[in-house]
Amino acid sequence: MNRGLEQMRRLAVVLAGFALTSCGAREQPTPAPETGKKILMAHYMPWYMTPAIRGEWGGHWTGFETKHHPDQTTTNGLPDIWSNYHPLIGLYDSTDPDVLECHLLQMKLAGIDGVIPDWYGISDTADYPAIHKATSALFDACGKFGMKFAVSYEDRSVQLLIDWKKLQRDQITNHLAETMQWLQKEWFTKPQYLQYRGRPLFLNFGPIYLTDRAVWDAAFKTIPNRPSFYALHHLWKKAGGDGGFTWIHWDPWEGTPTEARIRERIREVFTYFSTNRDEVIVSAYPGFDDVYAQHQRPLDYRGGKTLQETLEVGMEGQWPLIQLVTWNDYGEGTMIEPTHEFGYTFLEIIQQARRKELGRVFTFTAEDLRLPSRLYALRKKGNVPAAELDRISQLLNKGACSEARTLLDAQERT
Repeated sequence: MNRGLEQMRRLAVVLAGFALTSCGAREQPTPAPETGKKILMAHYMPWYMTPAIRGEWGGHWTGFETKHHPDQTTTNGLPDIWSNYHPLIGLYDSTDPDVLECHLLQMKLAGIDGVIPDWYGISDTADYPAIHKATSALFDACGKFGMKFAVSYEDRSVQLLIDWKKLQRDQITNHLAETMQWLQKEWFTKPQYLQYRGRPLFLNFGPIYLTDRAVWDAAFKTIPNRPSFYALHHLWKKAGGDGGFTWIHWDPWEGTPTEARIRERIREVFTYFSTNRDEVIVSAYPGFDDVYAQHQRPLDYRGGKTLQETLEVGMEGQWPLIQLVTWNDYGEGTMIEPTHEFGYTFLEIIQQARRKELGRVFTFTAEDLRLPSRLYALRKKGNVPAAELDRISQLLNKGACSEARTLLDAQERT
């Protein structure tokens, strides 16, 4: 059932992205660029399940309408899953601490600052508890590995509660207020939660259902500190947000544009709804190739150039924060984590962009990106003392890649 909501959510945004560059930007002065390091946050899907960890395959591997069989392989020798792409470390469970360790270390060595998980709140309906459990595990892992965390809330989860008669319409404001109070108590005040413009960053993938800004304002008033509130680029004003964030857009590559024109169009997408940098969170993405029943046209990965162009325009522009879309949405094919199909191409592009920004102080290499998956493989092999693997993890976490590589080499020979 949750997959149906997820498809509608994504399709609404996909369709909204087609004609963005035809919209006129508001005329206002553009602030001067900030000096300092860009914030790179990876949008993260915490919804994968495996029998080894939680007793069954989750729908995001098997599919919801059309069933796939992850225990079986297809003609290419890879698992039969609801995706055109396959994670290089194998199919995983989003609550597995070994997976979270691998992912966060890969991000850190690529120059990514943290994660923005797709989160459905704290209710006990549908698969929301499973997603919340995985999101909480990710939050804790971010604290362990020194990574930042901020949520992207799905307000359409409230619609499901109404449809399933788990919530009455006159209870919506209280429900949202309780959600904000939980966030304030459990996450907003913790060191790993990303503070953006002096307040905790809170994204809404909408507003798709909660379109009355009075509901949002009332909920925010029940906590001590209103978060920095960003919603989708074309919808944020409905919710009274501080700004909007872009998503996947096809416009820059329509026709046969030159490289210069592509970059100009990307900048147009990033500024069409506001030229005030504080009101805009831009996105960088590798491509799009979904497996939905209502299939959308693909956006070509172009050997990594699509990610390179969107990321470089973001890095060169005035915007302090770039959302990487996404770490691991296999249903839509927007994953930047290493895959069988693309290898480490996307992480290497991000790493190169960070090195260009920071210069010689950023010392991680493409080879370093391979170390976390080697650690993950040893953890799953099961014959290496946990203390030794923990030592390697700690070395990677503090950037001592040469020492970690030496220890990994030794353990792999045994």
